[in-house]
Amino acid sequence: MKIKIRPEKFYHLINHGPCCLVTSGDKETKNIAPIAWLTPLNDEPPLVIICVASTHYTSELINKYNEFVINVPSVELLEVIKFTGKVSGRTIDKFKACKITAVDGIKVDVVHIEECIGFIEAKVIDKKEYEGVNLYVGEVLHCEVEKAFYNNHLLPEKAKTVHHIGGNIFFVSNKKIS
Repeated sequence: MKIKIRPEKFYHLINHGPCCLVTSGDKETKNIAPIAWLTPLNDEPPLVIICVASTHYTSELINKYNEFVINVPSVELLEVIKFTGKVSGRTIDKFKACKITAVDGIKVDVVHIEECIGFIEAKVIDKKEYEGVNLYVGEVLHCEVEKAFYNNHLLPEKAKTVHHIGGNIFFVSNKKIS
């Protein structure tokens, strides 16, 4: 038996990809925000989409610098994910508060997070606003992942990525099914 859900909750059915930590700004003015609404758009050229509330500090910084980094955390950073989603980077340095390490970007001026298992650097090539949400299309310029978590694809049983399914509910990937 199926049950009805409200149309505005549709994303609960499809939004259980990894919750990532998006860094924005530059080396001096940096911010971290957990973002679960992201998706690959193309592989040639490599394009990625992230969705960010237009009123959030992350949107302000991405609009100013036209770059962002998607950092892929493992379950060990769950508390960082939760904390950085509850406070604004306008009022607190989230890197200091979380005691995590900012590392200079390779092809962008945005820092990435050392403690994450991987990161994707992107420059904004398009932006659209829909009802208070900015959709950013980024061209992927550089990406890296810890060797132990990758073998021609991410190894979910080793990576143990965090997945947000709504509210304060998360699950962890840890089993490969072939």
